[in-house]
Amino acid sequence: MNIVEEATTEQRILLAARKVFSQKGMAGARMQEVADEAGINKALLHYYFRSKQQLFEGVFKDSSQRQFGCIWDSLKQCDSLFPAIEAFVSAYMDKMIEDPMLPLFIANEMNRDPEGLAEFIDRGKESRACFLRMVEEARERGEIIDIDPRELLVNMMALCVHPFIARPMLKHIHGITDEAFRRMIQKRRKSVPEFIIRSIRA
Repeated sequence: MNIVEEATTEQRILLAARKVFSQKGMAGARMQEVADEAGINKALLHYYFRSKQQLFEGVFKDSSQRQFGCIWDSLKQCDSLFPAIEAFVSAYMDKMIEDPMLPLFIANEMNRDPEGLAEFIDRGKESRACFLRMVEEARERGEIIDIDPRELLVNMMALCVHPFIARPMLKHIHGITDEAFRRMIQKRRKSVPEFIIRSIRA
């Protein structure tokens, strides 16, 4: 098996595992289900991932890097708070619309085992510290109200992620289609940062 084939097979396994884990969680997922979803036999699955735990960590690490890495990287080009808020929200929503099951998947598993999985989530320390510093500096200059930088960050993340967490409820109760949901998220890319900036502007 050549390198290209190996990469393709491993990618198929990770995609299949993400789908199974998203639907059934760590406890409910079975390796055979992942193999079936990937279109391979169980022996080949075990060639790449010896255990369900190893496979889960591979999926989670890949998912968290894709989510948190690009989001925190979006702040690197910003040197002031308001553009940073806009960049953060846009990056977050763009990434989540690509993989709308990812936030619920990560939230469920972080609640299940936060300490064991924290190493995969703790990405972007430098960018996060820079953002918190921008909040402090804007507050010192009198540009924003007196707000804890960590509280602002939590508020931003909550406004970004909630529609994706609540998507099943929105679909069931309000009949929101996939296309309507996508349009809503596109509108929120603009309305959420505007709302946040208005709420903190001095």
